[in-house]
Amino acid sequence: MSYLGNNNLPWDISRSSPIPTDAERFSGNSSTTTFTLTRSVNFATDLEVFVENIQQEPITAYTVNGNSVVFTEAPPTGTNNVYVVYRNYQSGAQVSLPDGSITYSKLANNIRVFTTDNYTANGNVSSYGLSESPADANTVFVTVDGVVQRAPAHYTTSGSTITFTSAPPFSANVHIRHLGFRTTSTITVLAANSTISQPNIVAPTITGTLSISGSILPTANTTYDLGSSSFRWSNIYTGDLHLSNEGKVDGNMVDGTKGNWTVQEGEQSLFLINNITGKKYRFAIEEIQ
Repeated sequence: MSYLGNNNLPWDISRSSPIPTDAERFSGNSSTTTFTLTRSVNFATDLEVFVENIQQEPITAYTVNGNSVVFTEAPPTGTNNVYVVYRNYQSGAQVSLPDGSITYSKLANNIRVFTTDNYTANGNVSSYGLSESPADANTVFVTVDGVVQRAPAHYTTSGSTITFTSAPPFSANVHIRHLGFRTTSTITVLAANSTISQPNIVAPTITGTLSISGSILPTANTTYDLGSSSFRWSNIYTGDLHLSNEGKVDGNMVDGTKGNWTVQEGEQSLFLINNITGKKYRFAIEEIQ
């Protein structure tokens, strides 16, 4: 049988991929229900299917699964009696957008808002941690008290660390702006009991609420403080309060002994449990209002 017209869909001839055909034929054998296509399709309606020149109804007579067309009943035996026409082809599609059609608001945040890191120098530290690992030293814009620094004369980068050739002066404002599009984000899951350290780097300041799913543990027992005599927490919201000085070298400042106590809440009273002796006590509470 002869055909008129072009049997190829429009295609970019500059591509290395072979030009796809717009139709295929298969031979039924009265038992095969699945036939492999040369192209993947997404929906049954992306195809027009004919068996013995009779058009089949999508979904009812056949479905598709990637590169396969699956019939609900096997087509009868015949030579090239199954005819499949591609109505839609989505893989490899390319679209040319007019100049200026992509506006600022259409861009993802990670390519329109550049990350910045700010530090206040202490006069001794020359290395600082960066919130992102730059591609190289020239993809960050660095100033010290507003004076532009030049790589590699004034600084170098290695991974997520920037190192100055000489430590910025005391109280100087170190400003680092990451330049260029950021297209990937790396999330690293730390194993249990992992230790995070920042040698020779000024401690970072976190602004806002920090939510943590899990426990915060110090790396040493009875060594580090939560707050200080100059910087105290305003309020502490907690459940039971567990107190112990057993990890200290010396006991308390009154009688020199060590203890392990738990404060628990009751409906009308506060209770104190001695975890060493197992004895339980109730606080004497006086109502004043």
